[in-house]
Amino acid sequence: MMILDEDYFIPPKRERKRWYNHPRHTYTPINMATKNTGIKETSPLLQLPRELRDEIWELVFNSIRLTFGLRSTTSHVEKYLKPAPHSLALLRVCRQIHHETRDIWIQRVLFNFEEPQTMLNRLSELPDSTVSKIRHLRLTGSPMMRYLKGFDDLMYRHESVFQLLPALRLDCLTILAVATTAPAAPEYDAITNLINRGNGWKELRYITRSSRMLGFTPSRSHGSRETGDICRQPQPGFWNNRLLSKDGEGSGASVQVYRSLEENDCTSVLHPHRRESLEQTPDEHKINEFGRADEEEMTRGAGARRALLVLVKRGENTDVTQKSPGYGKERDMKARFNKRSWRSRKKVIIWTPLDDEKDEDDVGNGWARPLIRRAAQALDDYHDIDEI
Repeated sequence: MMILDEDYFIPPKRERKRWYNHPRHTYTPINMATKNTGIKETSPLLQLPRELRDEIWELVFNSIRLTFGLRSTTSHVEKYLKPAPHSLALLRVCRQIHHETRDIWIQRVLFNFEEPQTMLNRLSELPDSTVSKIRHLRLTGSPMMRYLKGFDDLMYRHESVFQLLPALRLDCLTILAVATTAPAAPEYDAITNLINRGNGWKELRYITRSSRMLGFTPSRSHGSRETGDICRQPQPGFWNNRLLSKDGEGSGASVQVYRSLEENDCTSVLHPHRRESLEQTPDEHKINEFGRADEEEMTRGAGARRALLVLVKRGENTDVTQKSPGYGKERDMKARFNKRSWRSRKKVIIWTPLDDEKDEDDVGNGWARPLIRRAAQALDDYHDIDEI
């Protein structure tokens, strides 16, 4: 704006001043040390001993869930879930609280991913030093990841997916295999492979919506080329022996199976008073025939609608760093692409659409379909972090 000389010297009426004649206020910097001292003197919370405050911070972060990924609703509408915007507001209260909590929160909150692709996309962008601090992770979805460019009818199981995140050192990994139409054989094969070859976690909680996983007949569909037919063994004894051979007899490693006392409620199996321990102990003379026929109490009626929890605890002082899963590169995602990171690998992955034809297990031939339009976003609304 150009100011004319004659206008500049005309005095304003009464006590008013032109904008360009207002005196400039001096800036007084805020002394944050003094500011924080004032907050500490007036805040009962910050006057508590540091040990009590640390317990409070841990309780707060233990109740926080950060969710990412596509979730299908009951009306078959997909929504992309993301955390509430103020989930980590505690970190921004003041400098002192930020200083006390900046290294705690990532070890306490639950990172919840609705499908493996989102998990890999999110965590592969973080430095390994950050990923290694994550202690609690939950993954929902299909028990295997499949279909890469140029390869048809391939399955990539969880233990192979986690190979792409070598920095993970989880205290607890939770996998929710809770699809309503999920076949039992792949679920059984998935948990078996996690016990045999999985790493990156100290404790595994594998949850299924149905009890069919421990009562189905042998099935070749979705079986691995190494094992052929998927035939059940008495559990958890078989899994427990495999884990002990992996971690050592005196390591304290264990596998336990729990079954919900209620129908159609997957979360109930996480509560000790709402579940029962399950152990399959066939007679010695029938051991060779075990798993050859359906166990109707597990696969039909009300019994089939009771959730299962397979709780796997690794041995003390066991090295849980990621290792090669020990099978051919056709099923090892890391070996397939010459050990390149997911950041470069994801650019060549094709997520094929579901075929119209279904196979005998009523599972489509595609794992994830490309989005025609962007899914609506929604905030993750929960009261308990273990809600499904």
